[in-house]
Order: sequence, then C-alpha cells, then structure tokens
Amino acid sequence: MTVALVHRGTGMPARPRVPAGAPRGSASPAAPRADGWRIYLVLSAILAPLCVPAGPGQSSALDFLNLAALAAFALALLGPGRRLRAPLFAPMALCAVGSLVATLNAASAGNAALALVQDAYLFGWFLLIVNVVRDPADLRAVRRAWAFTAVAVALVAVVQFMSSNHGSLGSLFDARGARPAGTLYNPNMLADYLVLSLFVTASLAGEIPGALLAAALGTLLLGLVASKSNGGLLTLLGGAAVWLAMGAATGGRHLRRLVAVGALLVSVAGVVLWFGIEWGVGEQSFRALTRHTFVGRYEKSTASRWHIWEQLERSYARSPLGIGPGNSGALTLSIAERERRDSYQSKEAHSDYLAYAIERGPLALVGLLLMLMGAFFHVARYWRNARLRPDGAPADDVAATRRARLWTMSMAAALAASALHSLVIEKLHFRHYWLLLALVCGSSLMAARPALARVRCGAPDPVPAQRPAAAMRLPARVREVPS
Repeated sequence: MTVALVHRGTGMPARPRVPAGAPRGSASPAAPRADGWRIYLVLSAILAPLCVPAGPGQSSALDFLNLAALAAFALALLGPGRRLRAPLFAPMALCAVGSLVATLNAASAGNAALALVQDAYLFGWFLLIVNVVRDPADLRAVRRAWAFTAVAVALVAVVQFMSSNHGSLGSLFDARGARPAGTLYNPNMLADYLVLSLFVTASLAGEIPGALLAAALGTLLLGLVASKSNGGLLTLLGGAAVWLAMGAATGGRHLRRLVAVGALLVSVAGVVLWFGIEWGVGEQSFRALTRHTFVGRYEKSTASRWHIWEQLERSYARSPLGIGPGNSGALTLSIAERERRDSYQSKEAHSDYLAYAIERGPLALVGLLLMLMGAFFHVARYWRNARLRPDGAPADDVAATRRARLWTMSMAAALAASALHSLVIEKLHFRHYWLLLALVCGSSLMAARPALARVRCGAPDPVPAQRPAAAMRLPARVREVPS
C-alpha cells in the first residue's frame, strides 16, 4: 500500500523523512516548507523596487525584512539533516578574493568596507531566495507579484513625468525634460528594472488574461520610454532578440520559421537604413531625429563615459591589482582632469565590467564573467529538466511544457539584457537584479530534483536507445539479480 504524505498547511506533497543511515544528500537542503516563506517571497518581489525614501546607507524596507528572514533561515539550517544549496559560490569566491586583495590599495577604506559588506549581504539574500523557492507555486506567486508591482512602479514614473510637463505626454520623446525615477534612485535604475520586468511579465502569457497581459506590457513600455534611457531601450532590443532566438531553439518548426522570417526582415531593414545613411537618403530626417529626441543624448553620454574611463585607466595603471572596491568615485583629480564643474572628485565607473577590472582587479573580473556564464548554464539546465516527467520520459502536459518554455525564454532574455546594460551602468548592487538571479538558479535546482530522484531510485534510463550495446546484451541471470 502506498501512502502519500501531504503537507497540512499547503496541501502540497510533503517530502518523506530520510531514514537513519541514509545518505545525507537526499535530505531537504533548505528551511522547512511553510506558507510563511511564500509570503516572504511575494513581499520581496513587491519591496525590491521600493528604494525611496531611503534609510541609512541607502537601505530600504526590504533590507529590514531581509535581516529577520536571514536570521530565521540561518537558525533553520542548524537543524538536523539541513544542507545549504549554494549555486555560483565559486565565481563569487573569486570575486571576494580579488576584492580583498584590491582593498590593500584602496584610497578610501570606508568605501571598500561598505562595498564588501554589501556584497556579502546581497549574496546571502540570493542564497536565501534560492533555498526557499521549492515548487512551481512559489515561482508563480513571485512572478505575478513582480509583474503587478512593476506596473505600479511604471505608472508612478508616468505620473511623475506628466506632473513635470503640466499633465501632458507630448514631450515624451523630446531630448530635454524631466526624467522620472519612479520608486528607484535614478532613471537608469528605473529603466533597468522595467526591462527585466517586461520579460518577467511576458513569461506569464497563458497564466493571466490576454487583455491584462497586453495592458501590463504596454504600461511597462510606456514607463521605460518616459525614463528616456537610451541604454534601457537598446538592452530591451537585445533581450528581445535573445527571447526570439530562445523561442526558436526550444519551440517547434513553425516557430523557428517565424523567427527566421522576422530576422530576415530586420536584417533587410538594417541594410536599407545603412545604405540610405551612406548615400544621404533621409539624412535630414535622421539628423532631426537625433537632434530633437532623447536619442540625440547618446553621443553626449558616450563622450562623458569615455572621459571617465580614461581617468580610471590611468589610475589602474598605477594599481594593476585594483584600486579598491567602491573607490572609483573616491579619487581626487587635477584641474585638467576633473569631471565635475564644482568638484575635483571622480565619478563612478558607469560599467560593471570596468568597475570590477579597475576596482577589484583581474581575478574579480574573471569571477564576474564566470558568474554570468553560470547563470545562463542554469537557464539551460532548467529547460533540460523541466520538460521531463519524473520517470524521465518527455512530458505529455502541453500546457506545462509551454509554461516552462516561456519562463526559459524570459530568463535568458532578461539575463542577456542585464549583461548588455552592465556595459554602461553599475547594476550589481540592484536588489531586483539579485532577485532575478535567485529565481533563475532556484528554478534550475527545483527542476533538477526529479532528475536527481530518478538517479537515486534507479529509474529506467529516459533514452534507452542510446545505451551502449554491451549493456543491452547482459545475461538474463545478471539482469534478474535483485537490487
């Protein structure tokens, strides 16, 4: 007789206790399943973009909630049979070692210490989220909370824009004008959050009504345009390209053809535009576009960043192991080199890759790149395991496979857009970025559990036709030996 254990609070299947003497690898690696953790996950998605009003050290309401959650999680890990899952630990360890070495050259020890504490806190929160995302219901609740919160943040940004333009959206594409920040610190941070939110919201297709989904995506796009962030719009295009490519890679033949036709049309349009500019066709219209819209700020912002990067390059030449975490904005410049009209203090690096290379040294930069590669590895791992049944055969639930495909496409697109945006802003301290990274890794580990159970329980090979020929011709008496 088979007895199914069911969790009394959630109605979800409960995990059986591991008998004495059994391998500890089969024990639950996180805190006990409880409705409280799901509520915490939803609150994290709601509070992640609410950065203003800021508390001491730019803290927010989420940080105070996280302190209590981290303490409870640490106590839960002390229980018997608990094991911490720590994805991306090796890359982050490389970053930490490089950062500690670079601290020896820090002009501001206070900035370096604050950056290291911030790194430890964000990675600890990342591990907490990874370990408490335990089933698809958790993931679905977080994504819905994220989507609806992002719509509210976008509406706040649009209202801020309209209030500064006498209640009008007429100057939405103008080169000048106020740039709203919504509930975040600055417009670029708002744009980064909205780009990630667009892909998280897109993953809910089929789970929420189509009209509601279209309205949400339209609102998010309007808020992104209101931020007037060139980097945000360009990374959205890059993420959309990855979204379509992943759809072609994971979808059927018809979807591949549709993506191929779309790519061909975009390529033809790009070639026509390039030749048109080269031959002077439409040159006046193009100049008017760049002069009178916020696209025209691209050249100015690029020149400003190049000036900052040149100053940091000279500082890095004097300290090849790094100038210290958080010390890009703590350098004192000469009159000829200064970047601010009223100060001789340098500006931040405005690039995650450059900031890691110059502030933390080459070892930390390698760790950062490995961390990004590891995140994409977890996306692929999720898709490989999410489309299989517990017995290892391909899933016959079409709706579940479609949901897994959409989430795979959205994770890959959001990570790609984020990696592109890191070229022009420093975003590794954004709370919403670490929440996304935790959901990616948590989804991967959650989908991998059935595959791990198949191996431990001796389930049949999901692809028996690929077994070696010698293994298929074992004598009958060998095959009948009881396990």
